[in-house]
Amino acid sequence: MGKVAYNNPRFFDFVYDDFLCAAVDSHIAQSGVLFHSLTKESVWELFEITGVLAELKKRGYDSFQLDLSGSDDTYQKLILTFQNEILVHLRLSIQEYRIRLNDYFFKEKYLVVNWLQTRHPKQEGRDSTRLYPGQDVPGLGIFPEMSDLIGFLIISLRLNGAVIRPEYFHDAVLFSRKFHFLEADSKALYQALRTTFPKHSIRAISTLLQHGKIVDAKRGVIEWKPIEMIFFLEKSLNFFVFNRKFEKKVSKVLSTYKLSLVEGAEAELGLNT
Repeated sequence: MGKVAYNNPRFFDFVYDDFLCAAVDSHIAQSGVLFHSLTKESVWELFEITGVLAELKKRGYDSFQLDLSGSDDTYQKLILTFQNEILVHLRLSIQEYRIRLNDYFFKEKYLVVNWLQTRHPKQEGRDSTRLYPGQDVPGLGIFPEMSDLIGFLIISLRLNGAVIRPEYFHDAVLFSRKFHFLEADSKALYQALRTTFPKHSIRAISTLLQHGKIVDAKRGVIEWKPIEMIFFLEKSLNFFVFNRKFEKKVSKVLSTYKLSLVEGAEAELGLNT
């Protein structure tokens, strides 16, 4: 794969440009360790051209170890470490998805990101009350670069897009910049949380959810469960899949939510809105 300058436009802003099509056409298939397609050297190159390594060096990390494990399309693990501390952790698979397109269904293979974590252990001493649910140390703040990495993995593996499964509400907020909620019910819950608590920080909402402090008048305690968000490499599919019918269903479900906080929840958890 030809190298891309680090300061070039981000991957998700120019998918399907002539450059990327040429990159796919010129890539020589080889027996590797990531989904039997990409060698460790190829994965290293993706970390480099997407700017992930450059951003890590800015944060004080100067040596890395890359570990790839997994045996087939159902499970692959990619871990980048510094002195035995995990910096980037991805759990990946390739799955076929049945997507509704108007009155028809089509099947395509997608890269599935079952888990994505970045860690900044050099900031371990930071105030623990400022951490997001699921964090033991702050994240690296490299969403644009990680988005590019996912994008170039899609291209390199010749897939049709990616599906990500945010474990926490704050992850869904982050990925909603590029990905669409695959199910109307999931998007409705997300919008209900954002519109009901506009003065609360994303961290606060995520923390309240994690501790069972958000309730609905009919549903009771609201639990955030891993949902699916999708990115189509062929952008025109968004118009057909997430059409008026889909948005009407979202609006209908959204109208049924009446959310509130458990009394005293914010004081109990030490949250500032």
